[in-house]
Formats: sequence, structure tokens, C-alpha cells
Amino acid sequence: MQENRDSEERRNEFVAAAEKLFKENGIVDTTINSIVKEMDVAKGLFYYYFKSKDDVVEAISEKYNEVFNEMLRFSMDQPAYTYEERLKQFVDNSVTSFRELNGNLQGQDEDVDLSQLSQRSLEEAKAAAIEGLTELFEEGMANGEMHFEHPRYYANILISGIVELIQQQEAADDEIRFIIWDLIERAGKD
Repeated sequence: MQENRDSEERRNEFVAAAEKLFKENGIVDTTINSIVKEMDVAKGLFYYYFKSKDDVVEAISEKYNEVFNEMLRFSMDQPAYTYEERLKQFVDNSVTSFRELNGNLQGQDEDVDLSQLSQRSLEEAKAAAIEGLTELFEEGMANGEMHFEHPRYYANILISGIVELIQQQEAADDEIRFIIWDLIERAGKD
């Protein structure tokens, strides 16, 4: 068992080193050689854990999305919460989670290209958030608290709006929460 833990720790060290270098230099300009040099290990060890640099990008994306999903679901299963409180909590969690993810997907300089990582991570995060919000809307429809003709469409529009507002960095989190909640109330409670 110790060997598996050590193996996972070593793999995570590669992920952390690659993540650091990607943020400093960009994905394209970070080579496998620079990753192993950063870790001061033989190149063969890299290939023990990963087939290519693309695999490292995928591992970082998985790491970000695991954190994203945990944040998205944070305190959603509290039995004392009403439907409306759970829906508000989901909106809050979405804004917080996308803000955190957006921060993780920024390089140290504007010139640093993390688009390969950003695209993968954002697509997965948006899909998870849209699915979660759709489920909440459908639950609200089933218990008579919400009324949507196409709950997935609304979820897609709202989550895409959160992502866009956060990426534009022109709206504060409280503003985004207010806008999204206002839209939910207008669209779903008619």
C-alpha cells in the first residue's frame, strides 16, 4: 500500500511542477525536459507516470475539476435547507467555484498561453454546473416551486453567463449572484 501512495505522491509532484512551469512559461513553451529539470529527476521517470505532456495537461485539468466539483456541491446536502436555500447555495457555489477555476487558469503574465488547459477545464466545469442546476430546476418543477419549459436551456444560459461575467472581470461576485438569482426568479416563478 505504501508503494501506491508514494507512486501517487510522485505523480502529483510531476503535476505540481508542470503546473508551475505552465503558469510561468505557457504550455507550448514548457517541455518535458524542463519539467524533469524542475524536479531534478531522470526523463524516464516522467514516462513512467505520463505518456506525453498532454497527459500532464489532462491531469491538471482533472485536479482543477475535482476541486471545482467539491466546491460546487459544498453544503448542498444539508437536510435543514429548503429548496430555495439549496438553489441559492448552488448559485453561490457556482460563482465561487468558477472564480477559483478562473484564477487557476491564469498564467503569471498576460502572454502566458494556457488555452489548452483552460478549454478542457472550463468545458468540464460548465457541463457539471449545467447538469447540477438542471437537476435543481427539475426538482423545483417536480415540487411545484419552479416553472420552466426547458430547464436545461435556462441552466446553460445562466451558467454560461456566470462564466462570461467572471472571465470579463467587470462584475463582483455579489453582483453576479444578484443578477443570476434575479433571472432565476423571473424565469422560473412565473
